[in-house]
Amino acid sequence: MPLPAGYRDRQLSPRLTRSVEASWTHRATATGTSLVLPDGRCDIILRYNRLNPTPPHLVLTGPATRAFAVPEQPGDCWIGLRLRPSYSHLIWGDRLAEMQDRSLRQSDALALLPEVSLPAGPTSPRQLARLLQQSLSPRLSVAQAPDVTEVLDLIHHSGGRLPVPRLADHLSLSPRQLQRRFAQTVGLSPKIYAQLVQFHRALRLIRDAHLPLSAAGFEAGYSDQSHMTRAFKRFGGFTPAHVPPNLTLPQLHVAISLIDV
Repeated sequence: MPLPAGYRDRQLSPRLTRSVEASWTHRATATGTSLVLPDGRCDIILRYNRLNPTPPHLVLTGPATRAFAVPEQPGDCWIGLRLRPSYSHLIWGDRLAEMQDRSLRQSDALALLPEVSLPAGPTSPRQLARLLQQSLSPRLSVAQAPDVTEVLDLIHHSGGRLPVPRLADHLSLSPRQLQRRFAQTVGLSPKIYAQLVQFHRALRLIRDAHLPLSAAGFEAGYSDQSHMTRAFKRFGGFTPAHVPPNLTLPQLHVAISLIDV
């Protein structure tokens, strides 16, 4: 769940490094909105206002496939765990697929994660981060099936350019079998997830590697610049030529080096 200015990664508990991609914080310094880009992952978030002594609210996000804006006021803070895609089902269970582009808040979220005990009074960000990690460590320490993890690695290594039949062949599965197992674990189809990886890679090639749009589109695997523009509008709400300034992209293990597939 990428967040712009004010975003910081935090140190993870060693027990969670296998299941959690990042522990992060975000603090608002002005009235406005934060653009949240879809990344196919689920986040477990505590939201509070450091200027208001009320307890934090728990928020659970499903796997996102579209961008949306989060309103914020001075003092608003977020502390979150961004799960690795193959661990999303440990939070949502059978509800994972239906939670695409949706979220649960407070009482509904606590009903799904009763082990999270929210503090009654003011608590420091470090203490809240530690509380969240300690509460969820037993649930997120379960070993995962290696086949979906292997497919995820292939998708990331190829920059999202391998078609589903080739991914299925690698595991000696039919495309239909792969679709079912992937959706049960990640909450998205492998095609949509690969398109998100492709979008993030193209965005980094443009913003971080400073490639011309035509070169970034070619390297990212888009058929032409119109294809890339449609993907940017679908997943980001902007065009490749007008990437929002000060857009912060947390590390999602999306390589921007040349890829040979």
